Amino acid sequence: MTATVVRSPASTPPPAAVTTLVRMRTTMLRRALRENPAPMVAAIAGLLAAAWLIRYAVRGNPHTLAVLTGAWVLGWIVLPLLLGGTRGRLRPTQLRLEPITAGPMTAGLLAASAVGIGPAVSLAALSSLPVHAAVQHGPGPAAVAAGGAVLLWLIGLTGSAVAVEAVGRSTGAVGAVLTGTFTGAVMGVTGSVWAVAPWIGSLLVTGPPVAVLGMLERVPSDWPLAAATGGPGKAAGLLLGLAALAGLLIGGYAAQVRRVLAAGAPFRPRGARAVHSGGLSTGGSVKPALSGHTDRRGRPQGGRAGSAAGPAAGSTTGSAPGSTTGSASGSDSGSTTGKTAGSTTGTPTAARTAIGTTPLGAVTVRELLSWVRHPLRLQYLTFAVVYGLLLATLPLLAHVDLLAPWAGPLAVLWAAAMSASLVGLDGTALWIPLLTPGGPAVETRGRALAWLLLAVPIGLVLTVAGILIAPGADPLPALAVLPALLGAGATTPVWVALLRVKPVLDARHPTAADNPTDIVSVLLAMAGPLVAAVPAFALVAWGPHGLRWLAPVAGLVAGIAVGRGALWLADDRLARRGTEVLAAAGDRSAPPPPAVPLTWDPQWYRDNRATAWALILLTAGWVPVLPQGLLVLVLDVHGGWIVASHLSGGARTAVALGMVTLGAAMLLTGLVLWGRRPLK
Repeated sequence: MTATVVRSPASTPPPAAVTTLVRMRTTMLRRALRENPAPMVAAIAGLLAAAWLIRYAVRGNPHTLAVLTGAWVLGWIVLPLLLGGTRGRLRPTQLRLEPITAGPMTAGLLAASAVGIGPAVSLAALSSLPVHAAVQHGPGPAAVAAGGAVLLWLIGLTGSAVAVEAVGRSTGAVGAVLTGTFTGAVMGVTGSVWAVAPWIGSLLVTGPPVAVLGMLERVPSDWPLAAATGGPGKAAGLLLGLAALAGLLIGGYAAQVRRVLAAGAPFRPRGARAVHSGGLSTGGSVKPALSGHTDRRGRPQGGRAGSAAGPAAGSTTGSAPGSTTGSASGSDSGSTTGKTAGSTTGTPTAARTAIGTTPLGAVTVRELLSWVRHPLRLQYLTFAVVYGLLLATLPLLAHVDLLAPWAGPLAVLWAAAMSASLVGLDGTALWIPLLTPGGPAVETRGRALAWLLLAVPIGLVLTVAGILIAPGADPLPALAVLPALLGAGATTPVWVALLRVKPVLDARHPTAADNPTDIVSVLLAMAGPLVAAVPAFALVAWGPHGLRWLAPVAGLVAGIAVGRGALWLADDRLARRGTEVLAAAGDRSAPPPPAVPLTWDPQWYRDNRATAWALILLTAGWVPVLPQGLLVLVLDVHGGWIVASHLSGGARTAVALGMVTLGAAMLLTGLVLWGRRPLK
């Protein structure tokens, strides 16, 4: 009998491994540019921002320039997490079965991550540091600043890779909260730009406050210019500090890659750890499953083991909508199956037992758990809170306290707006209520009740906080509108989500890049709460003074009326068109969009006019928004080609606002045309 020796494949030579990974990333980028205008639009916006930063570096304050470049590098590190950065880039988990050792894989992945729009635009933005040094101090300091800028760019490149690998894999709560916070902050500052403009202008003109200058010396983004203007010893020390920081990040990323290759997976299943730790802590032995196989949660699976372990795993067989039965494997949802009230393992908590004993309670508990577990839902909720809070409180910087009590109503309104596509996130899990007697009605009410249980405390806490922050503002309008928004906001998004189903590509592993919410759904979801708020607000603003105290009652009545109407529409939609909604939620068979040629092809543009116009509008729309509009309003930018800079007073402001409106209309039209492009 001859023994067979299985030889492991020889490892790929390091140069070939690095070259292969770079070519893979180049192919991915080329395909992304052909199929989606988002990278090109992002490149246009980034290049405009980098061009302005270089222009500011010519005569701007060096400390402010250090702050701006530091913010740029920080955004480069954080943005991949916020935008679902695991997509579109190579990661060690995808290559752990390839014959590549840790060192070449680390070098190849870092080299591949340098191929892209973000690194190229960031390098252009950081070139503002040597530009400033060259203009202000000459070619010698410019060379030193250029070396520091390259090291700072390397820090951003490796820091982004480390952040994605450390947080991106487990971005359940962390990535969702970061995404919602960042996007809410950006939208809040943009919406209150008139209030923060004086602060931004002071920073750009006079520089940071004196108290902040000492802290800036410890920030790496300040070191390139400090090295350019310091002596040889100081310059060498600062550049070595940047190199050491970059080396530390490279070493950390290499350790992450080595861990993935050694373990075969980035993280051990939590179920397996719980089984082993439970057996050791109780002194008992762990009995292996009969089939020897476990699923990704460590539960026995397959054969007699699956049937024997079914009851012990805590799978429920009740008929409550939203509960999961043993045959629910056909669902592809990651938010309503497997992680719901009906599929919890172990002993349920007292709260779940008390609430989930009825079908309505089961759906409510499922939705509450989905709100805190599903990354996109948690992102939506965080965005609504941050956006509403900033819209109401940032005007305090301009000594305007009128909007402070509106923090709660604004957060509630946006929480309703961002709930307009929740059905699409659940995949095909909607078959459970459709096959359950009385399931459609319970499904819609459970979703609305869960939203209310989350939105009511948020709205009340933020409203009370705004009243305490601005005791001089009249709180009655906000208090009158709040119940109307809550009543209508609970059910209107449920109807909109059933009316306009927007499925995600992978319902089990969603990221921020899978956000299906579109502007039409958002506007429809906001329409119901705004209509319900009209009677209460009209009574406060224009009604008899003696009847103003009835405004909260009017808001409550209007909210209940609009909410009941939207609930009826949702029930009718799910009952009559349930199979259609289910098919739309699980639609994965749509043909790929036509590839956009990277070279000039007149025939293609004639055959795809809608796509061509969408690309033109999405590219050119940023010009009136940024340089012709916002930069004039916020930063008081002047230039020969900037129309508003040739005017003064109200005409200048009107032209700048008109440019912003024109650009926004162009971008919105481009998005609509892109959504309606023919799929061939």
